[in-house]
Amino acid sequence: MFIMKIPEFINLDNQENKIKKLKFDDNEYNFDDLPDNAKSLLNGLQTVDLQLKMYGDTINLLKVSKNSMLNDMKNILKDIQPID
Repeated sequence: MFIMKIPEFINLDNQENKIKKLKFDDNEYNFDDLPDNAKSLLNGLQTVDLQLKMYGDTINLLKVSKNSMLNDMKNILKDIQPID
């Protein structure tokens, strides 16, 4: 499965004006020159990226919780005789 790198924004100071650029597939584009549907897609991509990070963090927290509960169970059962 191939996962494309999320485009990155580059803010450049050009004299008094700030230019917002988009870097995508090793090319740079002036953000203000992009059509509305491209800007909308970028917004969606950023939202998806944030959601993936959030769910990844949640999964990591659940793994830590699970390991803690398994250790607690191991400590509880260490003094109990198994049936076989």
